Amino acid sequence: MYSVFYTIGIYTDSITKPYITFTLNFMNIFTVISPLVLLTLLGFVCAKIQWFNKAQIDTISKFTFNISIPAFLFYQMANANFSDQISPGLFAAFYLPVLCCYLMAGLANYFFHKKYKQNYAASAVYALGSSYSNTIIVGLPVLLAAIGEQVVGIVFLIVTFHSAMLFALTSAIASTVPNLNGSRITKMTFLKQTFNNPLIISILSGLLFNIAAIEIPIFLSDSLILIGKPAITLALFILGASLAFYQVRSELSFILIASCFKLIILPVMVYFSATLIFELEPMITTVLVILSACPTGVNAYLIAKVQGLHQETVASSVVVSTLASVITIPLWLWWLNISS
Repeated sequence: MYSVFYTIGIYTDSITKPYITFTLNFMNIFTVISPLVLLTLLGFVCAKIQWFNKAQIDTISKFTFNISIPAFLFYQMANANFSDQISPGLFAAFYLPVLCCYLMAGLANYFFHKKYKQNYAASAVYALGSSYSNTIIVGLPVLLAAIGEQVVGIVFLIVTFHSAMLFALTSAIASTVPNLNGSRITKMTFLKQTFNNPLIISILSGLLFNIAAIEIPIFLSDSLILIGKPAITLALFILGASLAFYQVRSELSFILIASCFKLIILPVMVYFSATLIFELEPMITTVLVILSACPTGVNAYLIAKVQGLHQETVASSVVVSTLASVITIPLWLWWLNISS
């Protein structure tokens, strides 16, 4: 009986195992991703047939992004098991390529986008949509199916700083642009905007609880779980519903470019960084590459919504990259399999 899990360098049957493992992983990945696509489609249809109007969608969005998702993130950060897996090479192999990809995507928008050309805030939002990975909804389930529970610590080490770093960087760049009445945002205003962001607050406070080993009371822990349970479902529903209000055809080229950055260019950079520069072990390399190869995360759309820029582009990039990742992630697993 062949294992469903992908095991690096160990094969019961050196001829047939790689093929069977790839087939099982593809089915597991399809099972993980297809509900996300269907939820997004459901939101789109409900808004398109006006079962939910824009005001109703905005109300659901306010609950989702200000309460449910922060509760989910706080609970996950506070209870993550980081063990002894922290190393400078682990972070550098992932984050240096992420920052390079962020820079390249931002420059592409800054110099070539017709509407948002030379717009720092729009370039930062587009860069976020091209480099921010859906690590929890897609990455963690895929890695659990492919390798096993030993990846959980590494995944949360990456996730802990992933959102905080990219969200803070995007907010910092966006804060340099004058707002609608022509006044420039001050440093104090930027700090208030950054640390009033429910996502950043939940991530940092959850990390603080984790580091300080503060035990969350059972009643509060159970409450956070209940509040956080609908977070992903509602976020994907809102994402699909929002697409019904946007005309995305004119942005097709930038949607495809963002998806290409996210699914191909970034994981290629992470792979070479992990193997050639930092010479990490195969399992860690696999974890980092798959996390970087995940589709654009739903929370990138929240930042675009807050900034009021590239909302349709980022929303569509989430959908397109999620659909395309059904093919690209199995291919990455296959490549990591044969190259290890």
